[in-house]
Amino acid sequence: MPKPKKLADLDLSPKGMAQLIDFSVLNSDASKEDIDRGIDLSIKYGFKGFHTNTFWSEYVADRLEGTGIEAAYPVSFPFGCVTTELKVAEAIEGSKKMRGRPWVIDMVANHGMLKSGEYDYYKNDIAEVCKVAHDGGAQCKAILEVQLLTDDQIKAAVELASEAGVDFVKSSTGRHGGPSMHQVKLMCDTAPENVEVKVAGTGSFWTPMVVLGCMMLGVTRIGTRNGPAIVDDMNDLVVPLLNL
Repeated sequence: MPKPKKLADLDLSPKGMAQLIDFSVLNSDASKEDIDRGIDLSIKYGFKGFHTNTFWSEYVADRLEGTGIEAAYPVSFPFGCVTTELKVAEAIEGSKKMRGRPWVIDMVANHGMLKSGEYDYYKNDIAEVCKVAHDGGAQCKAILEVQLLTDDQIKAAVELASEAGVDFVKSSTGRHGGPSMHQVKLMCDTAPENVEVKVAGTGSFWTPMVVLGCMMLGVTRIGTRNGPAIVDDMNDLVVPLLNL
């Protein structure tokens, strides 16, 4: 399991916080101006990655060339309920466009098949996309949409995704809300040591204190459109209060 951390062990500096964050502009009506603004903010803060819908992914990768910031290529976003063949085709398309540059796949798992008890299908669906990602030099995150699952289903989802070869298990897309802290802890408690945990889905409700709680549970990546405010508020308000 990802190890819980004490407050003194956390890097709460602006650079440290930025490297925890995948910044995002994922609304369907995002304009080129919106995407450019997101790219500029990602460069300014030094976020780990910038996540958009795949229409913009190659453009984002081009603009981020040389920065080391990952451009995301989401697969089957935001619902996950398409065939494995279609997911693999999306991943292959991403690999062709993004290869040679920092990029990452966030793929949405098939929650309906998990709830149906079709565990072999669920795991293989993830594994086939992981294979394409890794062959293309990218990490793969599986989005589990934990707020739609029972505790036992969350444990099964994390275990199956881990067996499928993911680098991260991710809580949510944000389209159905975000996880509770109990669900985040369950993910961290269940994930093996070699699989990291990413939390997303709370939208504008992300605050430095929520991020702090997730970090202490063992979370190593936060997906949010509220990245700049989190970094600024942590540096300007929270760290001085903590006397760190």
